Amino acid sequence: MSIILVLPQQQGFPKNEFPARSTGPAEQRLRRTVLVVDDESLIADTLAEILNDSGDFDAIAVHDGERALDQAQDRAPDILITDVVMPGINGIELAKSIRSRYPKTRIILLSGQAQARDLMREASHEGYAFELWAKPIHPDLLLERLKRNRT
Repeated sequence: MSIILVLPQQQGFPKNEFPARSTGPAEQRLRRTVLVVDDESLIADTLAEILNDSGDFDAIAVHDGERALDQAQDRAPDILITDVVMPGINGIELAKSIRSRYPKTRIILLSGQAQARDLMREASHEGYAFELWAKPIHPDLLLERLKRNRT
């Protein structure tokens, strides 16, 4: 009598946490962590997948500002990409909080709404400066901008 045990394969990383820091070759250790935040889960998940598939980034998607702050507390992101207009903690408030905790984190705000410019102006008057990119953004342009402007 034979028993066959079939176990599911786990591929990739759980969507709710950053992968552990690599101890492999130098190229792997240089991958930057990216926290992608958007209340539209399809957008956040897709952007994170594009970044992970590029091989240059370890990205995680979360769908609200509160969860983003929790995730950042566990591991400071090298880059934050966030939607501006979200329920609860909006992208500007999230960006301010991340900037105060992690001054070296590059912060990119994505928005397709005119309201974002008003929020950016307000943040600017408070002494904050963030990058604002129009949404939607083509995956090739996203990767090009992130790679070109390494900070």
